[in-house]
Amino acid sequence: MSAAALKRVNLNLPLEERERLRSQARAAKRPEAVYARELLVDALARAERAAFRKRLEASRTPERRERDRVIAAALERLHG
Repeated sequence: MSAAALKRVNLNLPLEERERLRSQARAAKRPEAVYARELLVDALARAERAAFRKRLEASRTPERRERDRVIAAALERLHG
């Protein structure tokens, strides 16, 4: 990620979370700002995936759900 592609974000954290961030960044041997950025980017990606799965689940019909249950049961029998 190039520095030119980055935009500054001012983020205020509660004291406990700030200390947890510092501790985890130290343990990962990463600068705090870099570690925080990585956490935020990962959290955004997870949130987008969760929203997609929620939309997908809402669009499933009862027939599709039943078919998926049958497929999952068959896979469980195959894999023991």
